[in-house]
Amino acid sequence: MTIEQPPGDQAPLDGSISRSQSAVPRSSPWTAAEVAGGKIGRSGLQADGGQVYWIESRPSEGGRQVVVGTDPGAGPSDVPQDASPSGVGVRSRVHEYGGGAATVAGGIVHYVDQDDQAWYRVDPTAGSHPLRLGALHAGDTPIRHADGRATGDGRWWLSVQEEVGEATTRHRLVAMPADGTAATTTLVDVGGFVAAPRPSPDGRWLAWLAWSHPDMPWDSSTLQVAPLSMDGTSITVGVPTVVAGGPGVSVGQPYWCRDGGLLFVDDRSGWWLPYRVAPGQFDGPLASVAAFALVDTSAEFHGPDWVFGQHTFDELRDGSLVARMCASGRDRLVVLRPPSAGPDSPGWVLDEIEQPCISLSAVVSPDGKSAVVLGSTSTEAHTVLAVDLEGRAAPVRLSAPPMATISVEQVSVAVPRIATSGTTAVPGQFYAPLGQAGRVPPPLVVFCHGGPTARAEPGYDPVVQFFTSRGIAVASVDYRGSTGYGRDYRDLLHGAWGEADVDDCVSYAESLAADGLVDGGRMAIRGTSAGGLTALAALIRARCFAGAVAWYGVTDLMALAADTHDFESRYLDGLVGPLPDAADLYRERSPVHHAGDVVGRVLLLQGSQDPIVPVDQAERYASELLAAGTDCRLVVFDGESHGFRRADTIEAALEAELAFYRELFAMGGPHDQ
Repeated sequence: MTIEQPPGDQAPLDGSISRSQSAVPRSSPWTAAEVAGGKIGRSGLQADGGQVYWIESRPSEGGRQVVVGTDPGAGPSDVPQDASPSGVGVRSRVHEYGGGAATVAGGIVHYVDQDDQAWYRVDPTAGSHPLRLGALHAGDTPIRHADGRATGDGRWWLSVQEEVGEATTRHRLVAMPADGTAATTTLVDVGGFVAAPRPSPDGRWLAWLAWSHPDMPWDSSTLQVAPLSMDGTSITVGVPTVVAGGPGVSVGQPYWCRDGGLLFVDDRSGWWLPYRVAPGQFDGPLASVAAFALVDTSAEFHGPDWVFGQHTFDELRDGSLVARMCASGRDRLVVLRPPSAGPDSPGWVLDEIEQPCISLSAVVSPDGKSAVVLGSTSTEAHTVLAVDLEGRAAPVRLSAPPMATISVEQVSVAVPRIATSGTTAVPGQFYAPLGQAGRVPPPLVVFCHGGPTARAEPGYDPVVQFFTSRGIAVASVDYRGSTGYGRDYRDLLHGAWGEADVDDCVSYAESLAADGLVDGGRMAIRGTSAGGLTALAALIRARCFAGAVAWYGVTDLMALAADTHDFESRYLDGLVGPLPDAADLYRERSPVHHAGDVVGRVLLLQGSQDPIVPVDQAERYASELLAAGTDCRLVVFDGESHGFRRADTIEAALEAELAFYRELFAMGGPHDQ
């Protein structure tokens, strides 16, 4: 039942393969190949010595990730340079989702090699060979690393370490001599998960995050601080104290200020807000350390820690903070300024800074007086911009622009829209096809984001434009459980995954049809990962969609709980219910057990090497659907993991999805020729 789909080929929905060549639509400026090759991801924005760095994922190089660096004030002829060694892939597999795979300190690039998951350090200006830090194995078990930081004196490299055995997975904080001369020292190993080891600049304290199953870090986590002792040959951590967090509170981003104060975010108020601990408090009993919120507002200064190294605020020279703030699902760049009485007094002032990004993922200050942001505008995704905090922004020259230069006239811009699902207001974004004025309502595809603890980004997405430029409307729905709207909204999905999210996407689509914005008889739904379960369940739970597309989607909740990686192995306790008591719910909400109830066509796109949603989920579901007489096509991409990275894979997947919609909607005319 597994079908390999070569790039550019199309196949009918009965599982056979045809070799017909797809025509390029005359009205669309983007082919699938252009979208795939230009879908360059950027993450891990950071600053060091006035320079800015980020990790760049390149589909044209098989998804290889590299560290790129540049001077944000460089001239137009100064192209950013690769700062990691040629041919090396920089990627961490800790928690499988990784993040925190590179840190630049004092001009030295530290990176995790994708192949062996060890830390290496290299001076990109010296032409020296990379130096490995620490060992490759713990006994006979391979280990992985992420989220590293140097101590203030530069002699030690601190890191998260993950040991994945056949039966168990362990998570630790470790220290490695920065010169690579000695063995790794374990600092924290008490069970559960650890993240964000952050030594204070004076070397006296270590802060980190911790949480344990069945919680995810956005459910309940703690910020812990302990004395740090080190000399030239040894390093130890004293007894830790929980400074913030606990049951029902999520903590993130510990950050030591220049004056010795400690910043972090937590959601004790129901919103991820910034808090500060005044310097000097750690010199007394740690149990008496108190923090205060810098602002009191219904907004989020943090997001779910799916990956390591989240960086949504930075300190300026005068003690102010430049930060990303998400309010009502919209990202803003703000400056938080301390009152005249000092940073440890109430009354911080919040000022919004004008800049062109619609969504923001990271903020740094390379010089203490300006900002560099990573975000998406209405015409460009994952771009880097320098902002002078007076509202003037300029692009940082990128070594490889995501797409050819386009104008806003060529783009369908997101329009915020709220629908009602039962008694719940459900936010989202609507993208109308261009040139539809006075025409019949267009067909619709509803996009279900993954996670499901995540959100739909309203900035430019070439995949959205790939479809809207061909006459298909798109709606991205922030169903219940999405982030950016506070903990209360996030918690509405607890125990309700596979139902509440489906109902919200259905209600959103039906509201668009009721208002005449789309053709209610030509609607489909698609989702990635967890969003794949939402899309597939919609063909079982509702009758408004003619078909569903799932990219590496979940089809069997019981198998997911049993087979997925350690990080998410208890995720379903909150989303559905704890096992074994909730076993009936797992079966009831798993599409694989309701193949006979599906009304509509199905397209499944899957990687063969997926450790999060293994390929057998898609294969079993496809077999069940075909046995039930449902039109289903499965495309498996050899060597791909969770989240497609290679240009040829992305191209083939987009071509297959477009062919699916063309047949589903029986489209014709200039938009989709």
